[in-house]
Amino acid sequence: MAEKMRNDANSILSEAISAVDPSACIYRAMNKDGKNIIINNRSYDLSRYNNIYAVAFGKAAISMSKAIEDILGDSLTDGIAVTKHGFGGSLVKMKVYESGHPMPDEHSVAAGKIVHSFLERTGEKDLIFFLISGGGSALITLPRKGVAITDIVKLTDYLTRAGATIDELNTIRKHLCSIKGGGLAKMAYPSESVSLILSDVVGDPLDVIASGPTVPDTSTFSEFNEIVERYDLKLSPAVSGLLEDGLEGVIEETPKLGATVFEKTSHYLVGNNALALQEAQKKASELGYNTMVLSSSIVGEAREVAKVFASIAREERLRGTPLPLPACILAGGETTVTMKGKGLGGRCQEMALSFGIEVSDLEGVLLLAAGTDGNDGTTDHAGAFADGDTVQRGKNLQIDARHELYDNNSYVFFKETGDLITTGPTGTNVMDIYMVLVDRF
Repeated sequence: MAEKMRNDANSILSEAISAVDPSACIYRAMNKDGKNIIINNRSYDLSRYNNIYAVAFGKAAISMSKAIEDILGDSLTDGIAVTKHGFGGSLVKMKVYESGHPMPDEHSVAAGKIVHSFLERTGEKDLIFFLISGGGSALITLPRKGVAITDIVKLTDYLTRAGATIDELNTIRKHLCSIKGGGLAKMAYPSESVSLILSDVVGDPLDVIASGPTVPDTSTFSEFNEIVERYDLKLSPAVSGLLEDGLEGVIEETPKLGATVFEKTSHYLVGNNALALQEAQKKASELGYNTMVLSSSIVGEAREVAKVFASIAREERLRGTPLPLPACILAGGETTVTMKGKGLGGRCQEMALSFGIEVSDLEGVLLLAAGTDGNDGTTDHAGAFADGDTVQRGKNLQIDARHELYDNNSYVFFKETGDLITTGPTGTNVMDIYMVLVDRF
């Protein structure tokens, strides 16, 4: 039973990831009819423009770029693609660069400078396609005057470990980097731009995905200051000075709704977690499961969310509700981990370990928790499986599940028990997939 359930879960996950393959998302979104590109019933006459450019950044940059190179063909003048170290590939017309993720590095700054210089040469009669996917916030970074990349890394790392929300992280990033929070649209103006966006954020808010580089920013320096006070952040002199200047109006805010730089911009969402869950549900039904999509907007502390999934599994096991057995309950989103220990893992592995502890008395239940990009936290695995025997498998190896959870050491636990999920880099990123399977006895 356990092996069949794992095979089924892997098949369902594979279908979900295939549905949000970046190339497929671009092909679905764009159609070429002669010299016209049609996106969401809007037509762009390519003959009207002097030059057609493409700038891609994110974990899905290469796959999205291959699709747009194919669709535009000879109409594409030039382009740039920036992706994570190890995620690169060869393109026909677009130059490829690799940089840091999940934390930006010096390569991220170099890529930011390259993109800035590239956009400086575009003009009023040019069209730029921005291909944006998860991870883009770290991959191209251009610190505002006086701020060092180490300042951004330290603040991001501290806030991440403290369990800050993505909105809080992005408020900081947008005000420390001249690309984020509408900054890229400002650099591209007066060219016309089209943003094709693969969402890795709960609810798909465009000003949050990759820190909203081509859309109006809703955050402010005042909110930046509130976050500093909330988390008692220790700022470097450069960041402190920047924040003070922003609060006093010495330096301008990020571009807001109604700013001139957005007059020639358009934005299209081409793929998200909901699409992945939709296809996962179809596959689960084909495999004979009664299915339900719970939500594509799961957030919260990973180990606590796991307890909710465990409660659902228990209700299914004991009472056959809310679905008749065999049941497959699907969800997606992006949880957080507040680091209190010194271990290694990611939010999906931590969720799985917590789930395993909660269902240690149940048979015929399985949780799959995996990142659609193939990476969970800083590990090279997508996530982990957990079931009613997870705790016992650890005991057999003299590993205590509760101790490892306390130390945020889920990766080491699952590496020893053989329960890690390995997909390799998928080329896409639409947050995480969570799957609870409950079989008949």
